[in-house]
Amino acid sequence: MTQLKSKRSARHERTNSLSRVLTPEVIAEFVDSQLLASKRQCALTGRPQAVSFRELCSRWPWAKRSDVFTHLIHKYPAKLLAYIPIFFLSGSLTEPEDIVLDCFAGTGTVLLESITHPHHPRTCYGVEINPLARLIARVKTNPLDPAMLRAAASTLFESIKSFRGSANIPIFPNRDFWFRKKVQEDLAKIKESIELMNSSPAVRDFFRVCLSAIVRDVSRADPHVAPPVKLNANNFPADQRNVVEEIIRKKARAEVFSYFRSSVKRNIARMDKFFSEVSHSDTGVFSDIIWDDARSIQRGMYTEKGQLNRNKPASLDGKIGLAITSPPYINAQKYVRTTKFELWWLGLEDEHSMSELDKRMIGTERVYSDEYKELIPVNNVTADRQLKKIFKKSPERAGIVSRYFRDMRETMRTMHRLLRPGAHFVLVVGNNTVTGSIVKNYEILAEIAQEKGHFTVESILVDSIRSRGLITKRHDTAGVISEEWVLVLRKRFRR
Repeated sequence: MTQLKSKRSARHERTNSLSRVLTPEVIAEFVDSQLLASKRQCALTGRPQAVSFRELCSRWPWAKRSDVFTHLIHKYPAKLLAYIPIFFLSGSLTEPEDIVLDCFAGTGTVLLESITHPHHPRTCYGVEINPLARLIARVKTNPLDPAMLRAAASTLFESIKSFRGSANIPIFPNRDFWFRKKVQEDLAKIKESIELMNSSPAVRDFFRVCLSAIVRDVSRADPHVAPPVKLNANNFPADQRNVVEEIIRKKARAEVFSYFRSSVKRNIARMDKFFSEVSHSDTGVFSDIIWDDARSIQRGMYTEKGQLNRNKPASLDGKIGLAITSPPYINAQKYVRTTKFELWWLGLEDEHSMSELDKRMIGTERVYSDEYKELIPVNNVTADRQLKKIFKKSPERAGIVSRYFRDMRETMRTMHRLLRPGAHFVLVVGNNTVTGSIVKNYEILAEIAQEKGHFTVESILVDSIRSRGLITKRHDTAGVISEEWVLVLRKRFRR
């Protein structure tokens, strides 16, 4: 009964604190009070504090998120909940001139929320290893005049219609199994027409994203399963088979050019909202995709088609005022395999380079045999205790887990180097079940963050996962991810 009263009291307190006019100052005061309360409770109880970021932001009309700005310009697995960066950007964690960084940027949720925040817009840099995600993030956060895009689209459509001869169809495994011959020819014509556009790299990138957004739709893959599997009505309950069979028939008669036109139309409408938002402000903030590897970040230069110029990179040591990120989970989401069709069709990766990319990713399942012939310790008591249990059941899985935490330690050290003293690092992580054992990633990463006095853990929050484009059951050894833990870390001042 006491606990129930406490919950009611807390809810009443939140309501009262937001009943005043929702000025930027009132919202910032609310966010700061929530963070202070969670910090005190964590210190008092030693336990993570339950929170709903969606609920915390629900009273701010401008914060409602669905198809807002360019968020839905392209599907991508395991996107970060937009309410998390909205919440942390709405308080007093940053100064006006601070640079925000997302070192696992994905398709740019943090970047977009940072530059469009109505009260505290901040320049934001993104680091992302998947070139498709880099491409999407760049387009999503780079405002383009919709009138110019409509004119370019009209010219592009005419070029596609008048295309003569055969376009170069990329070669990749099981191409004919996944794509009908007519679909292959039409996708190749659109791709080649985009490459030949007499437009800026930014405009070509926009149309590349529009093309990439339909690749899965015109394939034989199940649209609701992340790593591609063929859509088969027999895999569904009897009462759903008629619907699935109709989807299969629709895919069989799909007109690629019609799909592409619709994709362009939808995404220009989204860009229109985004362009209108940023063109009416004079903040001077911007976003940029600067690097690929979170373990060794410098500032490179984005060029085109998801590529980076890494020559003569600039140092960012001590220049970052706030970091918000969500790293991959251990063997939980197969980003490369999930996006392989798009990577192949856009010519971002081939079969060999894709395999190498997968091995480089943090959280990869592709570890070398030398990494699990013997148990490689993380040199963290909690992690190593867990590793011994996993190693007895599966040396390979132990190698995957060990590699993950060692990679994350390197990332933590890099972030410590980049953040200015006193700056915050908001880390959104999930736990995994590996060979039947729950690996409490948030506990281990919190301990690693505190090594050598790099960070203090101000609070740990836990939020239940609702639909976020995240397939929570990956395979028998990965288990179900139903909650996310948010570590609020702060870089220590020098003594």
